[in-house]
Amino acid sequence: MDDIFKSSGIKRNTKICKIEDLEEDKALVKKGEDKYLPGIIIYKNKDSIYIWLNNCPHAHLTLDIIEGRVQSKNNDLLCANHGAKFNPITGECIKGPCKNSFLKSFPFKIKNNYILAG
Repeated sequence: MDDIFKSSGIKRNTKICKIEDLEEDKALVKKGEDKYLPGIIIYKNKDSIYIWLNNCPHAHLTLDIIEGRVQSKNNDLLCANHGAKFNPITGECIKGPCKNSFLKSFPFKIKNNYILAG
């Protein structure tokens, strides 16, 4: 599991963001200190939060074309590089070159209204 922290660039127990900073049905990208590593995608839906490694399983590129934001259409996450569509709740690719593959889930915990890596 430590590999996902290394590959994302976000260290275990790092404060990622406040829950109140998340917008409903919007994806937010957060990166660690090394801006060259992909970071993570955070998605809030109702009372649930989903976090994925920001890495398309097709070409191993980040989903965001504009740093910090992943486009969404009908609440699906879109890979800006090849147009793959992902279900933001399950991480499954539902359309595109990596159909039926999944984004990697990123472990997190919530403490004092902050999302923490791990």
